[in-house]
Amino acid sequence: MRPVAVLVALAALAGLPGPAPAAVESLTVTTPRQFGYVIGDLIEHRVSLVLRPGFELDPASIPAPGRSTRWLSLNEAVLDGKTRDGNSHHSIVLRYQVVNAAPTVVGAGTPPASLRIIGPEGDLPVVVPAWGFTIGPIVEPEERPPGTRPDIRPALAPGPIPTTARTIRVGALGLLAAGLLALVVWRHLRGRLGWFASGPFEHACRRLERGVRDRPAPGAYADALVVVHAAFNSTAGRAVFAHELAHFFTEHPRFEPLREPIEALFAESSALFYGPDAESRSCAQSLEPLRALCRACRDIERGR
Repeated sequence: MRPVAVLVALAALAGLPGPAPAAVESLTVTTPRQFGYVIGDLIEHRVSLVLRPGFELDPASIPAPGRSTRWLSLNEAVLDGKTRDGNSHHSIVLRYQVVNAAPTVVGAGTPPASLRIIGPEGDLPVVVPAWGFTIGPIVEPEERPPGTRPDIRPALAPGPIPTTARTIRVGALGLLAAGLLALVVWRHLRGRLGWFASGPFEHACRRLERGVRDRPAPGAYADALVVVHAAFNSTAGRAVFAHELAHFFTEHPRFEPLREPIEALFAESSALFYGPDAESRSCAQSLEPLRALCRACRDIERGR
C-alpha cells in the first residue's frame, strides 16, 4: 500500500461544536491510492487520534464490521490505545473490501465515521471524513452471443524445473560417500585380503624382489637381512632381538608356525653382523631362503 497521509485535523475540527477542538490534539487519516480497484480488493485506512488530558475515546463509537455502501464492506475494525505525555493516543485500523463488480469505471467512497469522545462535561463528536476512489471492471464488456464466454488467454504450460545444480550436488555427495566407504573398507581389510595387504612384510618382499636382489655381493645378503629385521621391528612396534623372540611369539602367536626358521634367521643374523667371520658368511649365503621366509611371513600377515 502506498500511503498518502491526509492531515484532516483542521478541516474536521473546523466544523465541530465549540468544545471539540479543545479535546482533540490531532486527527490524521492515512489512505492508499485512489484508483485501480476491482471486486475483492482490500482497502485499509489508518486513523490516528490524539486526545488531550481528561478526554477518552468511546470504543463503542468505532464503526462495526458489515456492509458500508453499495461497493464496500467493512471486514474489520481494530483499536489500539495508549497514554503518553498525559495525552491518550488511539490508532484505529479500518479494513474495507470491494464487494461489487463495476461494469465500467465508477466513483465510490468510504462513509464518514463519527467517533464519540467522552469528556468531563459530556460526549463530544469527532468526524473522520469520507474518502473517494474509483472502481474498475475486471473484464472489459464486449458484444458476444448469450451463453458464450469471453476470449481468455489459455493457461501457460508449466516450465521445466532446473535440476543441473541439484544433480551436481547429488553426484558430488555420492562420490564423497563412496570415497569414505572405500577408506573405511581399506582401513579394516588391509592385511586380511591379499589385494589389500600393505603390512611390513609386504613392503619387505617388494624391496627384496625389486631392489636388494640387484645389489652385488657381498653386501646384498646383509642389506636383505636389514630389510627383514625392519619388518619384524615394525610388526612388533619395537626393536626385536634374538633373546626376545619368545616374547614376540607370545604377542604375535600367528607367527608361531615359523618359529624355527625365524629363530634360525636371527641366529644367522647375529653371527653375520657380530661374528668373527662376518664377511665370509655374507658372501656365502643365498638370498632365496630369506625371500621364502619373508613371503611366508607376508602370507601370515595377510591372514592366509
